[in-house]
Amino acid sequence: MKALATRPKIALKNILFATDFEAQANRALPFAVAFAEHFGAKLFIAHVIPEAAYCFSRPDSVDRIWAESHDYARYRLGQIVGSLQLHDRTCEALVGEGDPGEVITQFAQTHGADLIVIGTSSRAGVGKLLLGSVAEETIRVASCPVLTIGPHVKTASLTRIQNIVCAVDFSAESLSAAELAVSLACEYQAQITLTHVLDEVLQEYAAMQAIEVHLLDLVPFEAELPRKPEVIVEIGPVAECILNLSGRLSADLIVMGVRGIGAFRQVASHFGSITHKVISLATCPVLTLGGRHEPGQG
Repeated sequence: MKALATRPKIALKNILFATDFEAQANRALPFAVAFAEHFGAKLFIAHVIPEAAYCFSRPDSVDRIWAESHDYARYRLGQIVGSLQLHDRTCEALVGEGDPGEVITQFAQTHGADLIVIGTSSRAGVGKLLLGSVAEETIRVASCPVLTIGPHVKTASLTRIQNIVCAVDFSAESLSAAELAVSLACEYQAQITLTHVLDEVLQEYAAMQAIEVHLLDLVPFEAELPRKPEVIVEIGPVAECILNLSGRLSADLIVMGVRGIGAFRQVASHFGSITHKVISLATCPVLTLGGRHEPGQG
């Protein structure tokens, strides 16, 4: 397999942090701040008022509830932005209304976001941020990478990235993810491990070796990495193998590709639902690239 094209030094100029003001969502803020500080990026703090906030109200109270919802959102966002500005961080508050997933992705496009950061508290998955499957929808349709902070993430922020695990299934999305993972490993001078998981044992040992070679070939010779990349071929349930490997290596970050439309609603053999499980159970942040991301973006 042909090596990935040499990617220019990664640059994040604008980062969008989405919050519903719940504790788990705000727990993701330090990760957004850490990336913003490292790359000197502008940070957008976004909140979306869902239509459900006032669509069931009496007609004569809709205007009042709408105004109160916007006042509360601006107040809470002002608290966050004010705290960040005290530390000389460049940031801006964004308030929207409508379908949260759609508005978040629109915000990202309008403000040229190179990264979206979201947190989720759903025990069963990534389903409860901003009244529904907003994290899932954002991951699926965003044209930039999405960093998700799941309920089991142990670290407080990503001030240092020392170990990156990148899961590769050789789809176009996962190859873009591998390209981004290599760039991040170069930027942070981190160890990178590329892994491919088989759901059944190959009969020929040579086939396993060929997969390892293909994984290693994904790293350009010019990549300025501190150490030789590791390549690991696992056999077993895909999500469990990725999670176990990241645990064994004490990974600071998992990077994965997600196959666009319907990715989170496909059967377990598809990578999208695997990503759902990884995000739900990972003890480190998960960086995903959806089907609309093109290599070299961001």
